[in-house]
Amino acid sequence: MASKASTKPDPTTEELLDLFRDVEASFPKSLGPERWYLMLFTTLTYALPDPTALTALYTYLISLPQYSTPQSRKTLIRRIRESLVKLVSLIGVAKPLLVIWSIAAIEREEDKDFHPTRSNWKCDEQNLQNGMTWLRTIYRGDVEENDKRFRGHEDFRWISYNITYGLYLSDHSILDPVEAEMVVMCGLLIQNLAPVAAFHLRGFRRTGATMEEVEGVHVCCEKVAKVCGVRMDKVPRVKDIEHLVPWEDEENPPERNITNNGKPKL
Repeated sequence: MASKASTKPDPTTEELLDLFRDVEASFPKSLGPERWYLMLFTTLTYALPDPTALTALYTYLISLPQYSTPQSRKTLIRRIRESLVKLVSLIGVAKPLLVIWSIAAIEREEDKDFHPTRSNWKCDEQNLQNGMTWLRTIYRGDVEENDKRFRGHEDFRWISYNITYGLYLSDHSILDPVEAEMVVMCGLLIQNLAPVAAFHLRGFRRTGATMEEVEGVHVCCEKVAKVCGVRMDKVPRVKDIEHLVPWEDEENPPERNITNNGKPKL
């Protein structure tokens, strides 16, 4: 179970703004300029006692010059929304829902994005194949061993392959593979869940992120944990799992997947 109990007072708006600026400045620059806020939405949705306080992050973002037009803000909210949709599979629906409702209450009408990404989704064989393909990309040689853990608990196997991976995590139409896996890794690190966090530290490396980038994102998660008074003392570091990362073909590791030099797809 995630360890989250804390007597620390809720962070103030000023403390949150300081955190946003700190993470924006310290997030690995080589990952591009449009990913730091995904990490913040992912971790703070879980770690904040009142996730509606994340309207402060949205307000901060739309004050930046790169989000000065309705189209840029539509792209922004599409990416925020997709990170929250993926987070549903990691922490449940209630907190992500509160975040998106709170943002919707302050959005300008011209900034709203009315294009759902999963209205045509079907729980069919293609969905299952999509989920399994992405799962094998992240887990590599561990897939078979992990599959054995579902023996006698077929409902969880079905949910994992068809829903967690098929519906949520294998959809890269808004967030690219690096961003999608970063959201998962951060969502598990902030919950202090060592076994699954270890798998996804490896998974983030397998999308093409470097050791330095993984560690840099991990440090940013710790900044969130400190401000919110949650523990991250059980999860491993990237150096602890690096020996388990190697690809089957070391001569041809996966291409680094940075979309538009780290900028979101329009």
